[in-house]
Amino acid sequence: MSELEFSKIDLKLNPLVPFLPVFTGHTQTVLGHIIPSDYPDLKLTEKVLKLADGDELLLEYFNNNSATTISIYHGLAGDSQADYMRRSAKLAGALGWNIILVNHRGANVKATSQKTYHSGRGEDAGAVIEWSKEKFAGSRQIALGFSMSGSILLNLVSGRYGKVQPDYAIVVNAPLDLARSAHLLTVGFSKIYDYRFYSILKKMIMKRESMVMPFFGSTMDIDQAYTSKANGFSNAMEYYEKCSVLNYVNQIETKTFVLAAHDDPFIDVKDYLRAKWNNNVHLTFKKYGGHMGYFANKRDPKYGHRWLDHYLGSVFEKIQSI
Repeated sequence: MSELEFSKIDLKLNPLVPFLPVFTGHTQTVLGHIIPSDYPDLKLTEKVLKLADGDELLLEYFNNNSATTISIYHGLAGDSQADYMRRSAKLAGALGWNIILVNHRGANVKATSQKTYHSGRGEDAGAVIEWSKEKFAGSRQIALGFSMSGSILLNLVSGRYGKVQPDYAIVVNAPLDLARSAHLLTVGFSKIYDYRFYSILKKMIMKRESMVMPFFGSTMDIDQAYTSKANGFSNAMEYYEKCSVLNYVNQIETKTFVLAAHDDPFIDVKDYLRAKWNNNVHLTFKKYGGHMGYFANKRDPKYGHRWLDHYLGSVFEKIQSI
């Protein structure tokens, strides 16, 4: 399949129309978080993966003895238990794939780390894929990243951070301009999401360090006071500048599927529209969807109202057929 043929793949997706008469990106985002999901009944095996710098990641995997393996990466303040992670595992399991759910640095107490995860950790995803190639020898490698992990994967497949590449990458609602997204989190109703991120990250930090952080704060405060310093950046703005992938997506060589929404409250779709994507990237932009919501008015027999699952299932099936 040529580059141009890949970028023009028809996923044969059903249209996404508003789920509710009163409809905003916030509606989509909140629904995506609060509506219960069905989870797969998989007996996952835990693996502590030691990284080159001595830090560790906790992996949870299922060996289906398949020729295809998918590694799935959570968003900011998430972990392998997040509903979108489990739903994705269910979709992959239905195809008989091997599955790896990844907990980033500091996201699980069973793995120790001196540093933390952030949007530039392409080398961590590369280490997972390298381990997967050894564990599931000969299998095709797919990497799926949500939100912040989407940035991690884009940094990997653009060749900026990390070396070991997947055969395919899938990216959902990734921030391309980190400073812009950090700012949008402080605007209007998005402050609710920002405070949720802040509260979860603050608890994680205070378990690791002796520092005391204010009751109220923002994700940018976390990045300024802790994430940047713990990972060798002088401040939040240096971290944002060095790890934003907006100006590097033209370097992507791995076949990559990208999904974004025009109404995402804190990831500006204008970044996606002005980015210089090349033909190794298949782009899907939806008018509605919010941040990882994508609820559809019409119920699909297979995916229910979760159009995001419909998208991922369609991508998985397309990769399976290539």
